[in-house]
Amino acid sequence: MSRVSLVTGGAQRLGRQICLALAGRGDTVVVHYKGSNQEAARTRDDCLAAGAAAAFIVQADLADKVERAALVGAVLRLTGDLHLLVNNASLFEYDNANSFAPERFEQHLQTNLIAPVELTMALHRHLSQQGGKRSGHVVTLLDQKLENLNVDYLSYTLAKLSSGASIRYLAQCCAPYLRVNAIGPGVTLVSGDMTPDEFERSQKIAALGKSSTPQDIAMAVLMLDQAVAVTGQTLLVDGGQHLVPRQRDVAFENKDL
Repeated sequence: MSRVSLVTGGAQRLGRQICLALAGRGDTVVVHYKGSNQEAARTRDDCLAAGAAAAFIVQADLADKVERAALVGAVLRLTGDLHLLVNNASLFEYDNANSFAPERFEQHLQTNLIAPVELTMALHRHLSQQGGKRSGHVVTLLDQKLENLNVDYLSYTLAKLSSGASIRYLAQCCAPYLRVNAIGPGVTLVSGDMTPDEFERSQKIAALGKSSTPQDIAMAVLMLDQAVAVTGQTLLVDGGQHLVPRQRDVAFENKDL
């Protein structure tokens, strides 16, 4: 039986690249999406072409407690099992101390903290009910910014800080049935209103002169999944971006907000 992997936010961007990498090793891949139905279907088809044993798409709004509570069950009905959960889906909207709003903060917490924790616990519950017959693994996508703080993206950063703090604790609570790890990408894809030139400059603000690529992040997911003695760890995959302190987010260093 192939390994079954669920990637939240798997239809586009980093999630798509992770799905394709898992497909390339022969996994059964479940592509979660919120609203990108066509992109999810395309990623599913591309996973099959890349070598996936099988591929499915599943829709859920992770900010909705009812929909996210049903997600793991939906995957199990499709595939019969689940071994790897990649918490990739994320909300990334700008605010700072001057524009902070409780409603926006709550939205970031729902998607970037509560959903990964609840999905992790749902997978733990499934595996523990099997009586130790198999073990699973969770990889949560964080951000190198957690080791290199600046004042931008306040609600996003607070939610991701909380998610980062949960990794070691969840690894402890979920052992021996479930390993829990995390990856902190650097500037990897164009986001917001960045121009290609701004993105290229931002990528170079790293100790190695270049931050991470989508392929780097996908390979890190595979590496952690294969390293079965590793749990409770956060791996920064950012070309050393976290080693270069900045007062502002790289996207805004030359802009006034």
